[in-house]
Amino acid sequence: MNRLTKTQFWFEFFLDGISLAAATGLSIFIFRFLFVRILDYSAHDWLMYCTTMALSYVFAFLGYHKPLDLKKRNRLREISNSIVNATIIYLTFAAFNIIAKNSITESRWLYLSSFIMFIAFSMINRYFLKRALTGRFTRSAYASIAGVITVSDMAEEMIEVLLDDWTIRVSGIALVDDLCRDGVFYDHFAECEENASKTGVSTATAVKRPDSVLDVPVVATGDNYLNWIRSAPLDEVYINVPYKDGSGVHDMIEELESMGITVHINVPALEKIVDDSNFNNINCKMYAGHPTATFAAAVHNSTLLAVKRFVDIVIGLFGCIASIPIILITAIPLLIESPGSLFFKQQRVGKNGRLFNIYKLRSMYPNADEMKKELMEQNKMEGLMFKMDNDPRITKVGRFIRKYSIDELPQFFNVVKGDMSIVGTRPPTVDEFEKYESRHKRRLSMRPGITGMWQVSGRSNIQDFEEVVKLDCQYIDNWSIALDIKLFLKTVKVVLKHEGAE
Repeated sequence: MNRLTKTQFWFEFFLDGISLAAATGLSIFIFRFLFVRILDYSAHDWLMYCTTMALSYVFAFLGYHKPLDLKKRNRLREISNSIVNATIIYLTFAAFNIIAKNSITESRWLYLSSFIMFIAFSMINRYFLKRALTGRFTRSAYASIAGVITVSDMAEEMIEVLLDDWTIRVSGIALVDDLCRDGVFYDHFAECEENASKTGVSTATAVKRPDSVLDVPVVATGDNYLNWIRSAPLDEVYINVPYKDGSGVHDMIEELESMGITVHINVPALEKIVDDSNFNNINCKMYAGHPTATFAAAVHNSTLLAVKRFVDIVIGLFGCIASIPIILITAIPLLIESPGSLFFKQQRVGKNGRLFNIYKLRSMYPNADEMKKELMEQNKMEGLMFKMDNDPRITKVGRFIRKYSIDELPQFFNVVKGDMSIVGTRPPTVDEFEKYESRHKRRLSMRPGITGMWQVSGRSNIQDFEEVVKLDCQYIDNWSIALDIKLFLKTVKVVLKHEGAE
C-alpha cells in the first residue's frame, strides 16, 4: 500500500466512522427523547449494541474498501459505494446482534433511521474529503515535497504521473541532459566532457532545455543539480535517467541518501521485463543484502486474506455442526443402495500445487475410478476435466444429493483444516494437474473453494476447460471480500434452485 493509498484509506476510515457514530447518536436522540419510539434498554444492551456496531464497521470496511484513487471516482460511484458500504455494515451488524440476542434489534426506528442517516453523512463527508484532498492536500504542509532529476525526453511522462498523486507537491525539475551520452549517465560534468572528447561528440549539442514541464519549473541543470537539492526543501527525489549500469548513478544516490532524502530511481534492466509482462505487479525489497524484484500475477492485501481465513473458520465450524444431522439422514438410503464407505476421499491439488485429501459423501459406486477409464470416450468436456451425461457411475441416491449439493457438506471439514476456502477456485484431480500447461497453474494461486466463479456460472453448462481457467483467473485477479460475499449469496440461490448440478 503506497502513501497515497494509505492516506486515503485512513481519512475515509475515520470519516466514515464519525459518520456512523453521528448517525447512531442522532437517531437515538430523535427517537428516544423527541418522538419516544425507542424503549428504555439496559446499559448492557447499549454496550453490546455499540460494540457490535464498531466490530461490524471495522469488518465491513476492511473487507469491502477498494483502494481506488479519489480522482478516478465519479459521483455515481461515490453514491454506489456509500450505499453498498452501509448495507454491508448493517447486515453484518444485524447478524452480530441476532447471535448476541440483543433486544435493541427490535427497534426498527433506530435501525432504519441510523442506516439512512449514515448513507447521507457518508456521502457528504466523502464529497468534502475529495475536494479537500485532491484540491488542497497537495498545497498543504502534509504533502511530500518532491524534486525530479531526469532528461528532456523522459520529463513530461514522469511529471504527468507524479502530478496525479495528490500526496506529492513537485517543486522543481533538474534536467541533466548534459550528463547523458549514448545511454550512459555520468554523475560528474567533467566525466561527461572527457567522454565527449573521446567520442568526438560535444556537450554543446545538448537539447535546449525548456523553462518548465507541465507548469513545473526547471530549476537546475546537470552542472548544478546537487546545489539545488542541498538548498531546496525536499522530502524525496525521483530520478529517471537512462543508464546502462549503476556506476553512473551510484554517487548521486549516495549523496542524496546522506542528506536524509528518500530516493526513487528507475531500473532500466527491469523496464523491458515489465513492458513484456501481462501483469505489471512488481515490488522491490532487500534480501540477504541483494536488491530483489518480486513479480506477481495478482497481489492481495494480507490483512484481508486473514479476514477471509477467519470467516472460513467460523463458517466451516458452523457448517460442520449443521451438516451432522443431514449426513446421518442421508447415510441410511445411500448405504442401503450401495454398501461401502459413507465418505469418499480423493487426493486433490490445492494452492500452488499442494496435495490434500478432499472429503465428500459418496455419490458413486465403489468401482467408479475403474469405470472412468472405460467412459473417457464419452467425456463432453473440452480439455482436462471429465464430465458426461447420465454418468452410470452415479447411484440414484447420489443423483439426489448431487442435485442439492449435499455431497459437498464434508468439505466444511477441509475448510476448517485449511485445505480449502468457502469461496475459491475448483481443486483439480492429480491426473488433471499432471496435464496442465504453465498458464493453467495460475488458477491454483489461491486456496481452492467449495464454491466459486465457475460453480455459480452454471458449471454443468460449461464444457470448455479453458473457460473454467478463465473464470478462476478472473476471480483471482478481482478478489475482494465483497466478491466473496456476492459469490456466496449466488451459491445459496444456485443450491436452492439446484441450477447447474449433475
